[in-house]
Amino acid sequence: MSDAMQEVFHAIGILISFIAVLALAYLVTRLMGAKFAGYTTGRYIRVIDRIFLGRDKWVCIIQVGSQYYIVGITGQNMKLLGQIPQEGLIPVQPQRESGSFAGLLENCLRKFKGEANRDE
Repeated sequence: MSDAMQEVFHAIGILISFIAVLALAYLVTRLMGAKFAGYTTGRYIRVIDRIFLGRDKWVCIIQVGSQYYIVGITGQNMKLLGQIPQEGLIPVQPQRESGSFAGLLENCLRKFKGEANRDE
């Protein structure tokens, strides 16, 4: 077999490996997401929203029954910051669908196809 053919097979092998790693990463994130989704929802309590503020610092909105609480969380402490009525829960920005791995991959592919179409 010639050196050129070996290089082509090597490149195809690398491409197949790359696609397999992407597919595996997608499957693992889906499985892990489904597993950890149960940790934010309980029978009587659930985390409505959370925001990362810095190293080991979070602010969460937690629903217990029909009550909503704002909780500050650090690596060593949790503190009740306040309570808000349901009417006070107003989204600050529209929910994005591209937060998932599949959404991010789809956006990258769209951008790549758009650049390829411009080159033609």
